[in-house]
Amino acid sequence: MTYLWQEERGKKYYRVQTDDRAIAMKLKRRDGFNLCGYAVNANVWTFTCQFTRPDIAKDTIKSITGKKAKIDSEGCFIFG
Repeated sequence: MTYLWQEERGKKYYRVQTDDRAIAMKLKRRDGFNLCGYAVNANVWTFTCQFTRPDIAKDTIKSITGKKAKIDSEGCFIFG
């Protein structure tokens, strides 16, 4: 599963969290995504990124994961 959320409403800062190693490797190679946290004993990586609009962020992560987005109750996009 891959999650995308906006750090603060109306700001351009986003976080992407994934437990898929292949997606994490894609994000590491991609410009604009910076690894900010990972779990030592589990497969979890968290990246920071910047987008001007939420729809651009959603479409970018959709193209990386190849999966459609669902929205949870807190407004977080879930790909998987």
